[in-house]
Amino acid sequence: MSELARAAAVRTVVARIAHTIDGRHWSDLRALYADEVTIDYTSLFGGDVQRQAGDGLIAAWRQMLSPLDATQHLVGAIDVRLNDGGAVAECHVRGYHVCARAPGGPEWMVAGQWMIDLAEVDHRWLVTGMTLRTFYQTGNRNVLAEAAALRT
Repeated sequence: MSELARAAAVRTVVARIAHTIDGRHWSDLRALYADEVTIDYTSLFGGDVQRQAGDGLIAAWRQMLSPLDATQHLVGAIDVRLNDGGAVAECHVRGYHVCARAPGGPEWMVAGQWMIDLAEVDHRWLVTGMTLRTFYQTGNRNVLAEAAALRT
């Protein structure tokens, strides 16, 4: 496969992350991730970088996002750097999180940059690491917790 085709395949994986999250296609989303994944969302949530099973990651995202009415993740141009058996993809991202009945306001938007590490396994690209570098946020930063509370 040519370098151009490999880079295009990586871009497709990154775009599919956004589409499968927003479409709530959890099994399709899981298929994009390796069995072990390093996740760094410390710029958004604090805490520590997490190394976890792909199944656990997607289950956690499903639990966190399912109470919302909708999400929309918009990605900018995806810059791909290929290396021996792997790739790093970077793009700007805006994540909109909506719960119409949330007491603190219906929407939370996070603007930042995704840095995604991928490995080529059996002619498929799998996400092995994902970092969000948060630039800024607007709206109700408690919308996830408020949506979860409304669901119970």
